[in-house]
This record gives sequence, structure tokens and C-alpha cells, in this order.
Amino acid sequence: MTSNSPSGPRPTGGSVPPTSRRSARQQRLASREANRAIARAGTRGTGGSNRSFLMYTFGALLVAAVVIAGAWYVTQQKSTTPSAFSDPIPPQPSIATPTNIPTDGRTLGDPNAPHTMDMWEDFQCTACQVFTLDVEPQVVTNFVATGKLKLVYHDFLTIDQAGETESLDAANAALCANDQGQFWTYHDWIFANQYSENSGAFTKDRLKAIGQAAGIKNLSTFDSCVDNGAHNAEVQGEQTQVQSSWSGTPTLIVDGGTPISFDGTYDTVASAIDAALGISASPSPGASGSASASAGASGSAGASTSPAPSASASASPGPSASPAASAS
Repeated sequence: MTSNSPSGPRPTGGSVPPTSRRSARQQRLASREANRAIARAGTRGTGGSNRSFLMYTFGALLVAAVVIAGAWYVTQQKSTTPSAFSDPIPPQPSIATPTNIPTDGRTLGDPNAPHTMDMWEDFQCTACQVFTLDVEPQVVTNFVATGKLKLVYHDFLTIDQAGETESLDAANAALCANDQGQFWTYHDWIFANQYSENSGAFTKDRLKAIGQAAGIKNLSTFDSCVDNGAHNAEVQGEQTQVQSSWSGTPTLIVDGGTPISFDGTYDTVASAIDAALGISASPSPGASGSASASAGASGSAGASTSPAPSASASASPGPSASPAASAS
């Protein structure tokens, strides 16, 4: 469930990966072959044919040049993974989490909101970035800011492979920011600076640089937390709550129901939230008077895309359902 369009800062440079030995060996082989060809050409040229000697010499040099150029090309292709990035870029104002919405750790919204959407994400997941940049701001505006819904973030590590830790390190860094009450600020910055998977965008040094740019209050405490992986056990423990039926990230679950089949669009997510809230589709402009009266019962006819929730949907279900109970 991840997209393939990398985002975030483009690398300003990159060190050549460990392919130089291979390239040097290829160049030595090419040079050796050229010398052999020149020797063969010289032997054949003793018969008096200078023209043949020149032809063989030119051919050998051409072969050597092609081999060396090929080795150089392979080396350049291997060096496309960035090892250095420009200064962290800030999230666009349109996607930054509003500061006037209450937060409690990784929960965004009114703690007494009647409905909850649990969001299981990986900071390296490009589909999660699509959700964060394109969909989540609309969910916040239409459902969270209006007090209908609260969001709860969870870590679901799907990108790290054997020996790779960028997803884990990013999740730990976000919890280090959470220690200082700045999870959502750091959340916005880290998704704004996502590059491609395991590219070096979320090394510990890079995560600390993002923290500094994001305005983490106590940098020395934050940096130590990142370096020591202070929350690694907490992140890894959360993985035991992931359901085997979940297909990947982002996994979005409203009130412990069936995970939303995320297709990258706001409409799909909004429809699932509406269904959980007991909200019917908005009436068309030509709807009957009874439908209009029903919409007006919310007290804001024409100002909302949907009628008010039904009485049954407005009763608070209490705290967010536990992940273990969220799979259907």
C-alpha cells in the first residue's frame, strides 16, 4: 500500500558507494586486454603492414575505452542513493497540524470526541505520506476540529528489512519529541522530509537535525533519546498488537471497525468516517423538502456537507478501541 513517488528534500550530494574496487578491477582488465591487443598487433606488424598495426591498436584502445566507460557508468548508477541531504524543509502551512486543536501525546482532538480513528503508520511509508499531506488535513478540518472525531497515531513498521532501522529510528525519534509534548509538530516535519525507503533520510543524525529545525525545546535531551533508542522497546512492543489481517500502511480504523481500504483519496476516508458516525450522504440540490428539513435540523444547513449524526451515533463509545480488538 505504498506509492513510488519519493518526496522531501533532494540530496545535495552523495558519496560514491563501495563499487570502486569493482571499477578499478574492470579498468585493469581493460588495460591488460588493450596491451595484449597492441602486442598482437605489433607481432603481426613485423611483416611490414603498418596499416594492420594501426588498425589493431585503434581497435584495442576502443575496446578499453568502452569497458572503462561502462565501469564508470555502473559506478554512477550505484551512487544514486543519497548519503547527504540539504537542511530539513518545513511542512507547508496547509498540512501543519493546527495548534488550536487539543493534543494528548499521540492523540489529536477533543479527548471527549464521540468517535476515534486509529492510524497505524510507518514514517517511511510513501502512502502514509500521501495520507498525511493530502487527506489528513481535510479530516482534521471537517471532523477533528468540529469535535466529531479524534485521531490516535500508532507505529506499524513495514519498511525496515534485516539490518535496516530507519523506520524504527524515526518512530523512536517521534516518541522522543512526544516526551516534550511535541509529537504532532515532529510528525509534520518528518513526513515533510521523507525521501525514499532506507535512503539515509532518517538516519539518527538526520532525525536530530529535523528535531532542531522543528524547534524541539530541549535538544540535548532529545538528541540523547534518539541516539540511545530510548523508546525502541515501546515501538517494537506495539508491533505485537498488529493484526495479521491488516494489509499494510496506512491502516485506518474508525471505532474499532474494519480497516479502511485506503486508495489515496479523501472521499474514501470521509465516507468510512461518515458511516461510522451514522451520517448519510448529503442531499442533492434537487432533494425533497423533507430531506432539506432533516439537514436543517443540525442547525447549520448548507454549511456542512452532511446532516448531523443520528442520536445513536452521538453516544460516546468511550476510549479508543484497543488494537487487538480492531480487526474485523
